[in-house]
Order: sequence, then structure tokens, then C-alpha cells
Amino acid sequence: MKEILLLILGGVLANNYAFEKFLGVTPMLGYSRKGKKLLAMGLAVTVVMLLTAAIAWPVQTLLDSKSLGYLQILVYVAIILIVVYVVDLLVKAAAHKCLGVYFPLIALNSAVLGLALENASEGYGFGQSLAAALGVGLGFLAALFLMAGVNSRIAQKHVPAAFQGLPIQLLAASIVAMVLVAFK
Repeated sequence: MKEILLLILGGVLANNYAFEKFLGVTPMLGYSRKGKKLLAMGLAVTVVMLLTAAIAWPVQTLLDSKSLGYLQILVYVAIILIVVYVVDLLVKAAAHKCLGVYFPLIALNSAVLGLALENASEGYGFGQSLAAALGVGLGFLAALFLMAGVNSRIAQKHVPAAFQGLPIQLLAASIVAMVLVAFK
């Protein structure tokens, strides 16, 4: 139980994919100004990560048993695309809305693929894979909200012309990343 809790907290704080590994940083920087959409985007990524981890673990076991580990990335990309498509269909059925612009952002989110690959390389069991997926998904959601807060503060300040836009966002993200190093 302690290990599961540490995996979740590690994914949120110490091993935050967006700030430490810069995986999934594009949606974090691109959507951090749209406050109402942050929760939906973060929860959608978390659900996709959980489902991908749940499917990738038995698939990795099968690939390992057949000595087909070299197909890992190709198979994981296909799994992620299928999961995002199914989640989009379920959202359409339940809420009569589609993921719309979130569809490509989630399907192409490098954090989802990075999570699946790291779970396999670390040799996590099924429960550990799900805990890591939950932690990384919640960490991505936290990163979205952190950057939204930082961007709202930046908008209130004078920023030199050379630093406006993406440069100041990257600088702010690196400062937040340095703060999160304290949790290691």
C-alpha cells in the first residue's frame, strides 16, 4: 500500500512528467490560459493514462512472452489511439459532446506514451502501473493548473517584448520545475 501511495505522490510532485521530463508540455503551455477547459483536459488525459496502463500491462506481458519487445512503441501508439477514440465515443454517448480539439492533443500527448514505456521498463505489476498512471495523470492536471496560475500572474506584470509569449512561459515552467526538485 505504501508503494502505491508513493507512486501516486511521486507522479504528482517529484516525478511530474510535464515539469521534470517535459513530456506533455505542449498542451500544458498551450491550454494553460483557458481556465474552464483545464479540468476537462486534465481529467481526459488521466482517464486515457489509466486505460492505457490497464491495457498495456497485459499486452507487454504477451510481447515479452513471444519475444516481440521490439514492437512495443508501435503497439503502444496503436493502443493509445484506440483508447482515445473509445473515450471520445463514450463522451459523445454520455454527454452528446465530442473531445473535439482534445482528441489530437490527448492522442499525441507524449506523456501517455512515456508512461506506458516507463511502466514496462520499470517492470511494474498491474497495480503499480495503474498507480503510476493515476499519479502521472493527476500530476499533469496539477501542471495545467500551476501554469494557469503562473500565466495569470505573468499577464498582470510588464514583460519585455523579447520574453513575451512562449519564452516567458518556458522560463516560468523551468522555475516551477526547479521548485519541484525539492520533493526528490
